[in-house]
Amino acid sequence: MPPIFNYTQRYLDLIAQNGSKPCHDVATAEVQLFGLPKPEEADTYIKFKCGKIHSLTLVAFDALGRKRCAGGDYFEIDISGANWKSRAPVLDLQDGSYNILLQMHPAFAGIYRFRIVLGFSNYHGLHRRPERWFRNVTVLDMHLQFVQEEESKDSITRLPNLTQCSSEDFRLDGWIGRWVRTKYNASCSVDQMGRFRCLDSNARCTEPWCQGPIGALESNGWVYSAHCAFRIFTDHDAWKCLNRKWIFFWGDSNHVDSVRNFLNFVLGFENITEVPRRFDTTYYRPGDPSQYVRITSMFNGHSNASLNHEGLFSLHDEAFREQVAAFFKGKPVPDAIILNSGLHDGVYWKHLHQFAEEGAGKAVQFWASLLDGIQGKRPRVVYRTTITTAAWARGAPFNPQKMEIFNNILVEKFREANLLWGVVDGFDLTYPWHFDNNCSDGVHYGKPPAASRWYGQWGHQYFVDLMLVHILMHALCVS
Repeated sequence: MPPIFNYTQRYLDLIAQNGSKPCHDVATAEVQLFGLPKPEEADTYIKFKCGKIHSLTLVAFDALGRKRCAGGDYFEIDISGANWKSRAPVLDLQDGSYNILLQMHPAFAGIYRFRIVLGFSNYHGLHRRPERWFRNVTVLDMHLQFVQEEESKDSITRLPNLTQCSSEDFRLDGWIGRWVRTKYNASCSVDQMGRFRCLDSNARCTEPWCQGPIGALESNGWVYSAHCAFRIFTDHDAWKCLNRKWIFFWGDSNHVDSVRNFLNFVLGFENITEVPRRFDTTYYRPGDPSQYVRITSMFNGHSNASLNHEGLFSLHDEAFREQVAAFFKGKPVPDAIILNSGLHDGVYWKHLHQFAEEGAGKAVQFWASLLDGIQGKRPRVVYRTTITTAAWARGAPFNPQKMEIFNNILVEKFREANLLWGVVDGFDLTYPWHFDNNCSDGVHYGKPPAASRWYGQWGHQYFVDLMLVHILMHALCVS
């Protein structure tokens, strides 16, 4: 999809205009999808050719069957099969129609569920309290068949090779990826520790989708890739990269989960069952205390670490600002910083312009003041976008429509201030798993494994956050 330039101002203008025309107050009652190929007589499913990008148009109509003249509807799109899960990019044309793009890799030709859910209409997801506006209406649910092109055809689509991510690849602000699996243990179930150790520990990634021991993800073969592929780290490789480094985390409780999973699953600290919201600790490698890594984690959901729902407003508190700033005065300073905000902002800020100016704008000023004051080499700064909230949380104050816009505003403002080394798109990573509670309690994807009841099932999947941890490792370690 083409990037949206001047994203913040564009959305501030759209929200300011919302309600200025009669059709802004008209809700979407039904939709029609245009551009589907005409099925042949013997076809069971509508067919698309693999490799090619297919453009469809979704058009919204009101209760009287009239086409809406404004945008702002938030459609959640799911493309899922036994070995592939992704979202389809959607472009709001601001006239009641939406452009949807579909593409399938030839290696995964097959039958897929194609589902479109209307989450919110008319930008209602941006309300501070949007629950009463949550539609959650499935407007389309069908199966599609992606078929391989005939090899003999001169016009066969040649896809670019998927290569391992370089430092330049992290400069892309928004990702459009997919989860695939090429290995699978059909008899695997949760063990007594709540873990899904389905594949042999020596099982390797199927290239080009990733590189390294895929069994370490405990995902029963699922792995995420985007415009490039990621490395799954062994503890040896992780320690080789991070030895004597200092990593600084500033974000919400998903950061807390990721730090714990990072310690448990990557660095070998299996007995660390929890970490506090704020801490500064040096960890020595089990069995080799000559190797160590310093990790600092500063929860930013509230200026008081015991409370919630301030988000970036937490920086209004002078004591909290000083607590963070103290780590950047003098030498040494952190080698890398991983930033995040969003979920708590969704609850706190009343309006989008308030978040953009008083929240994001002042946060960028704060971090610029810290980083500009560093003498010598500056830390590598990575922004990890906020997750796609799942299940019940899809209609909450931190719903996906709001979080996607908040993410883009924050990244744009950090970019404009020249503060970021790169971006890790946690929103796209989590999106294919956000329709239910299998991988999330709604607002966390990294809760520790547990052999216990979880939303009507026994045990829960935690591999989505493990994938995120390895992507963050890749970002920290790539030269």
